[in-house]
Amino acid sequence: MTWRVPASIVLLALLAWAGFEIGHAGSEIKIARVPADDKLFKGSIHGKRIDRRSWSLDFDTVTMTPDGLNATIAHVRDGRIHRVNKPDVLMKADDVTVNTVSNDLAIGGPVTFTVQEGPGRTRTFQSSGAHYFGGSHLLDLSHTATITEGTARIVVAKATVNFRTGEVILGPIEGTKS
Repeated sequence: MTWRVPASIVLLALLAWAGFEIGHAGSEIKIARVPADDKLFKGSIHGKRIDRRSWSLDFDTVTMTPDGLNATIAHVRDGRIHRVNKPDVLMKADDVTVNTVSNDLAIGGPVTFTVQEGPGRTRTFQSSGAHYFGGSHLLDLSHTATITEGTARIVVAKATVNFRTGEVILGPIEGTKS
């Protein structure tokens, strides 16, 4: 009889310990947090091609997706599209979405591109949006664009600019007759 009381206490302790472990089973698994967008304020972001620099953008804010594939940039103050052996194309835009894999820029809002074509020759492209393809050096102005060079001004339905060759393809010309 003397062994029954200690055995009962040991059995109750064993059952209590087993019940505690069953109740807490799985609680040590950490739940992964959902990644959120990263946001940076006031800075500069650069894109590179295999052959050299592609573009650079000075921004007020940039938001990166958790996978790092896209960056949404608000208010580009000083954007530059780099051209080989030529002056950079200057850009100002309200918002730009960068695809970090393809090196492409989707540009929204009022956007202005300023191209130095030579000493004293400046050409300006203004539109409500554009798309720059970094690999092929093409700027696609699929919205109505105003092109200014010196005192000459033309409004076209769309335009495509090849920064590698300098070729400009204009869509239908829009105008009014007074």
